[in-house]
Amino acid sequence: MESAQRNRTGPPLRGYLWASLGTLAGTLALSPARTSFDLSNVALLYVLAVVVVAASFGRGPAVAAAVLASLCFAYVFVPPDFSLAITEAQYLLSAIIMPVVAVIVGHLTSRLKQQAELAGRKTAESTSLYSFARQLAGAATPGAVVEATGEFLARSFDARQVRVFFPDEFASAAGEVKPALLAQCAAHNAFLSCPSGKGRFQALLPLTAASGVQGVLVFDVDAAALSTQDAVEYVETVASVLAVALERSHFAERARETEVMHAAESLRNSILSALSHDLRTPLTALVGMAEAVALGKATPERQKHMLEAIRNQAVSISRQTTNLLDMARLSAGRLRLNTAWQPVEEVLGATLQQVRTQWKARELRVDVAKDLPPINIDAVLIERVLWNLVENAMKYAPAEAPIEILVRRAADRLEIAVCDAGPGLPAEHMERIFDLFQRGRAESDIPGLGLGLAIARTIVDAHGGGIAAENREGGGTCFRIGLPIGDPPNFDDMEGQP
Repeated sequence: MESAQRNRTGPPLRGYLWASLGTLAGTLALSPARTSFDLSNVALLYVLAVVVVAASFGRGPAVAAAVLASLCFAYVFVPPDFSLAITEAQYLLSAIIMPVVAVIVGHLTSRLKQQAELAGRKTAESTSLYSFARQLAGAATPGAVVEATGEFLARSFDARQVRVFFPDEFASAAGEVKPALLAQCAAHNAFLSCPSGKGRFQALLPLTAASGVQGVLVFDVDAAALSTQDAVEYVETVASVLAVALERSHFAERARETEVMHAAESLRNSILSALSHDLRTPLTALVGMAEAVALGKATPERQKHMLEAIRNQAVSISRQTTNLLDMARLSAGRLRLNTAWQPVEEVLGATLQQVRTQWKARELRVDVAKDLPPINIDAVLIERVLWNLVENAMKYAPAEAPIEILVRRAADRLEIAVCDAGPGLPAEHMERIFDLFQRGRAESDIPGLGLGLAIARTIVDAHGGGIAAENREGGGTCFRIGLPIGDPPNFDDMEGQP
């Protein structure tokens, strides 16, 4: 912007000074050999000097150099020497043509210089705008977009107090800018300015995008910074880029809100569907069996089986309710780990005791490697993870198929695998299976809310571990947990301490 202002206000005085000194110095250097040079060669040297001046300082100094060169040429080199009186016609023609050619060549050189400067300035502006647009593309909120714009205008124009007023804020902006000016700028889609004192003024630019006026950009700037049409066009381009960024940010925010609404609606429908089927159906069965037992119509053996079924259904409903409450607590970010160094065998043993109580007839195959180090975990939560994985395997594997639990050390992690011989998982479900209300199979005869694996992943992630699912060769699925081993303390030394 500053170079454009210099070109419009004229070259500095030093350009004329250098043009004069250069022409005179060249004349003094050539004058001792004036009898040795042909006049045409001397004229070409003067033309070359004018070209150099034009390329360095512009058209004005070049014209001055051409006039001075013609006088020096006529006075020093054209006979009679050291006189401006030219007696021969051929020398008169040379004295006239030489300055004309010098002026024309100097003018063309100056224009080429201006065009090169303009091209360089446009390239720099385009690069700067591209960098600005990239910066705005990374801004996630309207506030971040406006902040980035303020920093850019401060660097480019020494702008201050950069603000954006949206249409619903025009009336409340009376303390900073006249609401009438904001409304006029937006209505007429035009650049406006008003003095703000001390050689500065307040600039107002409409922010117009495809969907309409997004607001008005207002900033305080020095009057000289926007004194040229090029500068005004440049800042209008900045405003256009800002408008598009604000429009994109607005649409992105609307899309996020819509996505959240759809997710909330989907979650609500999933919860209602799960509650209506996976809780109401078992409760109906419980009521029926309880009434049969209360009426005493069943045989003692039948009553025993019915009571056992009632117990199992009640435990299942209790666990599903607990999962719902746990997921609500975890989603609210209220997970707090109560960690301690624990042998994994103890945590696994406590889980297996509950499993065998619930599924007495199912076969469990447990393979735990020897000399495993203790791990720093919340034992209660890890038991919940193991229970959810085993329960999931029990649901989907055939009743006669065993459930395998393998515990191994893998580098700096302790790996626990729960494997079944069920139908396996489709490839596209390997990651999605850990999302809320996602289930491996859609058959209605398998109870569950689709929360167990989501809870397991949340707990494992909180421990700094990972969980993944993979299909086994020959059928079935393996869920693998990886927990960091860390640096366990020396328990032998701790036992000797008071």
